[in-house]
Amino acid sequence: MDTDGNAAAPKTLESWRLVQQMLADLTKSVIEDAIDERELIEGLQVVAKVTGLCAELSVQADTERPEFFDMCPDTRMIGGPNPDGRYLLAMIRGDRAYRVIGTRGSTAYLGYQVLAGTGLTPRRMSGYVSDSDLVLGSGAFELLFSATEPPPAVLGSAQWVSIPEDASSIVVREYVGDFATEVPATMRIEALDPAPLQPITDEVAAEQFTAMAWTIVKLATMHRTIKPELLTHPNELVTASAAELGGADTTPDNLYMIGTFALESDESLVLEIRPPGTRYWNVTLESIWHECLEPRHRHSSVTNKAVAPDADGIVRIAIGGRDFGHGHWLDTGGRRRGFVVLRWLDNPDPHKVQTTVRRGGAAS
Repeated sequence: MDTDGNAAAPKTLESWRLVQQMLADLTKSVIEDAIDERELIEGLQVVAKVTGLCAELSVQADTERPEFFDMCPDTRMIGGPNPDGRYLLAMIRGDRAYRVIGTRGSTAYLGYQVLAGTGLTPRRMSGYVSDSDLVLGSGAFELLFSATEPPPAVLGSAQWVSIPEDASSIVVREYVGDFATEVPATMRIEALDPAPLQPITDEVAAEQFTAMAWTIVKLATMHRTIKPELLTHPNELVTASAAELGGADTTPDNLYMIGTFALESDESLVLEIRPPGTRYWNVTLESIWHECLEPRHRHSSVTNKAVAPDADGIVRIAIGGRDFGHGHWLDTGGRRRGFVVLRWLDNPDPHKVQTTVRRGGAAS
């Protein structure tokens, strides 16, 4: 280095040390919160996966030349995602214009959410386009995101979506009822007026690492910030609107029920559900770190397309480490505790879900 190491990139070094400190603090919190060796190992793995995701969000992303990337691939289903779907993200900025071109496909749901807030400002939802809002032509659509409505010559046949000055990202949520029969949406994004490539500055790099540090903390401590009382009142479910779980992390057309399971090896948590008349719902199991339980290799999530009500109109789902025949079995993998999440699309009226812990063949 041709400059004094103590003087070069002082803001970047300071913010990088913040990342290091956050990782050290999170290591301590995982050790404190884990109840056994398995939870400890999985908690540290989640911290590592969160760090990788946040590097993509804050350091690798280019708001001048954005691309949609998969936030939750099969090996990184963290942050409480719906494993029966996809979560794509492109980082943007409010003083640029972006065009998204895509095809709808045949999946159960597709939505585009604009998030705003930069730096240490909390993220908020500033815009939302659901699949019912999309204007389709032969199954294709085009959206133009910008702060001011573009002239007709630029807008063309696209739908205009207004974004604020502090716009930060576009999040795509797609829910799939049946992966074997439904066709996923396709999409690409392009900036209309990208700035030329420039060397990175100390100020920009510092902002990236600072944002990375705080996002790591947010995603790795969700069990402490999203209804943490559920961990002390297990085997019950409560209704939660999207706003209660975080407006930036959910969309307004979903209604949730959330709870925790705490089970011995010979126990099952049985859910009895009379499903609402909505086009899509699912039940998902997560670790206490809000990571989905190996859903591509373990049957730990189910949609309305894959489970049918009994003769009395009730869907019975049995959660546990073994299948004791109490209902449609969702596999915890032998974990002693974790989260249970129900998603009802189209925001129906709250539905009561009966929960019962059964040991072997009897209620306990």
